[in-house]
Amino acid sequence: MVDASAFRDHAAAWRAELAVGILYDARTPSAELLESLRREGVRFAPADEVNEPHAFVLDLVDADRYRAESLSRSYTKSPCPVIAVLSRSHLQAPDLSISADDFIVAPWETGELALRINKQLERKAPPDEPGVIRVGDLVINPSRYDVYLAGKPVVLAFKEYELLKLMAANPGRVYSRETLLEQVWGYQYFGGTRTVDVHIRRLRSKIEDASHTFIDTVWNVGYRFRG
Repeated sequence: MVDASAFRDHAAAWRAELAVGILYDARTPSAELLESLRREGVRFAPADEVNEPHAFVLDLVDADRYRAESLSRSYTKSPCPVIAVLSRSHLQAPDLSISADDFIVAPWETGELALRINKQLERKAPPDEPGVIRVGDLVINPSRYDVYLAGKPVVLAFKEYELLKLMAANPGRVYSRETLLEQVWGYQYFGGTRTVDVHIRRLRSKIEDASHTFIDTVWNVGYRFRG
């Protein structure tokens, strides 16, 4: 059984530092959600107004079952953890399917949201180990061959991973196609520099989007990883 005072004390260290963005599908978030957030003590604002939130809180309190399920599916690709906020009536719905990293029922105990967010952040961001490479939201763990972008795993082919690790470990350095071919494929590879371009294009498609750009093309030379 969890000791209530220890629960509150442990959560207090996180509340003042956390910022959450509210996702909602109404004119304003539900009063029950807002009151719980105020009591929690975290900083909050509408999702499009908060800078670098630790998590998003998805307000489903006043949504019926089908709307709640639909809304939750809309945010499954969020780079931050998504905590769905339900009402107690949702718990009575048979086979309710909510797509979110976690859920919480309003009103909740002070400190519970902070602990849930902390748990999700720990799960999404693996702890640093010797040799881990971090560039913004990109994390490369050479000892495990793991790559994470904004807390989510990225699945790379072996040569894509080797290209990424080599360039990310030396940000700002310009690599010619010939150098990349030699260092990643080896001197005995006869596939030509076109192979490098194809793998760089595939790598970009997996680690770059509207919010993330890591690899620059240096025309007539090769590629450079941004610092």
